[in-house]
Amino acid sequence: MRKIKYKKVLVVSFILCAALLFWIFIIGIYSNQPGQFYNKGHNAVWLGHEWVGEYKNKIKVYDLIRDLEKRQIDTVFVHAGPFKEDGSINPSTYQNAVGFIEYAKMANKKMSFQAWLGQLRSNVDLKDDSVRHNMAKQALILTKMVGFDGVHIDIEPVWDNDEDFLLLLKEIREVISKDKIISVALAEFIPGAFIFAAEKVHKFENFNSEVSYTDSAKYADQIVVMAYDTGINRGWLYKRLVEEQTIRLTNLLGGKEVFIGIPAYDDGKEGFNPKVENIENGLMGIISGLNNIRSEEENFAGVAIYPYWEVDGNEWGIYEKLWLKSPLQK
Repeated sequence: MRKIKYKKVLVVSFILCAALLFWIFIIGIYSNQPGQFYNKGHNAVWLGHEWVGEYKNKIKVYDLIRDLEKRQIDTVFVHAGPFKEDGSINPSTYQNAVGFIEYAKMANKKMSFQAWLGQLRSNVDLKDDSVRHNMAKQALILTKMVGFDGVHIDIEPVWDNDEDFLLLLKEIREVISKDKIISVALAEFIPGAFIFAAEKVHKFENFNSEVSYTDSAKYADQIVVMAYDTGINRGWLYKRLVEEQTIRLTNLLGGKEVFIGIPAYDDGKEGFNPKVENIENGLMGIISGLNNIRSEEENFAGVAIYPYWEVDGNEWGIYEKLWLKSPLQK
């Protein structure tokens, strides 16, 4: 009789231990810190091409920098592209970049300005050696001659084992100075375990799993997940997605700066619902993720807002309430 009771105790103990481990490592234990606790003042924003394509006088540039400082943003992806079909960029796109960077650095030497270079995959053939060469050459021109602190590469889509895209990153890394940043924007990832299970029902052609991120991180200093355009129509589910992106990517990309990109635009379109995917829900997901014991806070750089020109006063108010540190907290 005692043996039976002892076995029952062992079984119950095993179940409790398994449940506890599942809770800790799969679901996670949460703290309850506000966003200000995790804000390092190292946030990012995507800036429109007019700042380098058109002339902006010193006052306008200084006003921009002061506004970014007020928002505790120190990393700026300045649209200087897009790439043309042959991998080059029309110089008129960034014809005033030298003056912009000069004024911006006069206002704040510590702020980082990266040339945001993008293109749809259907418009640029990365299998072509000459195209990749031109793209790498353009990165060299923009960092060495124009004065950008790095390049922010936004080629869409990118997928697992994307050898041509990785070759592009490798070639850029080989030609630009070591002190210049390579930043990469990637779509939100789907866990490999989920893909493995789901492919038994539906075959995926292209997707981003952890593999895409770890491969890109071999050459990139910064990784930015574009956590939007998900097609999700429930606020709680979108928050959960952003939370998991935050948890898993801060774990996955040790030694790299991880930015979580959230949307500020209002264009209703297929695959995007601004009532669901927005600054408030995005920030709440990030904060929840950072409060989860499974996340690695030291690898989290900050929030990236897409795009600067779409953020209205109400959205800045939400950002300030949920994320900004007060002067006494800095």
